[in-house]
Amino acid sequence: MDYQLPYAELVIKRQLQLRQGEALSINTESSTIEFARLLARLACEVTIESVQIVETEKGRIKQVYPIDPKENEALRPKVNGVVMCHIVDLDRASYYSEKSPMEIAKDVVELGNFGLLAEPVELDRRLAVPWANIPYPGATWGLQHLEGEATEQDLWNLFASLYRLDSPNPVSFWSEQANMLSFRKKRLNAHKAETLIMKGDGWELSMKIAKDTMWSGGEQELSSSRKFCSMLPLQHLYATIDSGSAKGSLTSTRPFLLLGKLVKDATIYVSEGKAVSWQAEEGQEALDAFFSVDEGAKHLTEISLADENTRESRLLKKASHPLFNKAMTSHIGFGGFNLETLERHISEEDLISDHLSTSLVHLDIPIGSSHLSIVTKTDDGEETVVMEEGVCLDA
Repeated sequence: MDYQLPYAELVIKRQLQLRQGEALSINTESSTIEFARLLARLACEVTIESVQIVETEKGRIKQVYPIDPKENEALRPKVNGVVMCHIVDLDRASYYSEKSPMEIAKDVVELGNFGLLAEPVELDRRLAVPWANIPYPGATWGLQHLEGEATEQDLWNLFASLYRLDSPNPVSFWSEQANMLSFRKKRLNAHKAETLIMKGDGWELSMKIAKDTMWSGGEQELSSSRKFCSMLPLQHLYATIDSGSAKGSLTSTRPFLLLGKLVKDATIYVSEGKAVSWQAEEGQEALDAFFSVDEGAKHLTEISLADENTRESRLLKKASHPLFNKAMTSHIGFGGFNLETLERHISEEDLISDHLSTSLVHLDIPIGSSHLSIVTKTDDGEETVVMEEGVCLDA
């Protein structure tokens, strides 16, 4: 079955939630130009506006051109908003490399190629328009999760299953998922918890939620009440951790790619918010290189929660691409923090007083399993179980 059309329809109806009169701009690499054109044609039918395609090759703009709706210009509505999206060719990502991890870690461009650069700290940034990253699958990505004899159809079957394109109504499924995560996020933020205590199989870790931050994730909403999803699948919520608070240890529960190497069974010991020692059954040199990038790389700065035993958890074999990793299982993040968790505008001085890490890099380590439990604790000692046996408790 060809899933490209239902995928494009899902992007327009659920992810971007396009409306009549909105002007869509699509950024695409040359390798995904045909899907961009399909997306643009469908978007024109909804917006009744021209869609701009910005085609790039090796990071440079190759051409910019419009896809026009069938209605002539005099019959089109007045443009009432702008929407942006970027089609991400998953095969353009760096997965494995023969280079030494330490060599890669010294090159900012290479760090970006491996998806390890942290979000730039732009405190005056304001989310003004709906936007989305739209992954497009390829053989290199598929082979991270499928056997070597897999066909192109097997690749699309995997991708379609992750996006529920094989279900009767994928738009409805993701709408329900967005509502569930919205409820879960409100509940977590209502706790006003100061401390999180996590327990896995043989390890325990405690930490504090950073001041002036909140739980984020799921469907996003602008000040105008316009909603959209910057990324699908929707499975996780995340919070920023006070970078000086974490103590204990953690052990990775799935293999993950780091600086071109596979890391297995990594154990990290944390004190006063920083990784102080680490070891891995495989990939030790990659961990050494990551934690050497800058001092902020060693700081534990994020917790990301996703239910275990979801379809994503079962189908994705390892953490290989940052656009999918957090949907797969719960994670702990080291390095820079996510600005979307800020609940108010802060200053440069607040970055320091709130203990927010500003590292060049960010790494997510999978720690989710059926053994994971999480308890939150308020300043007055009230405890709430938010995850038990790897599943978030919503009651």
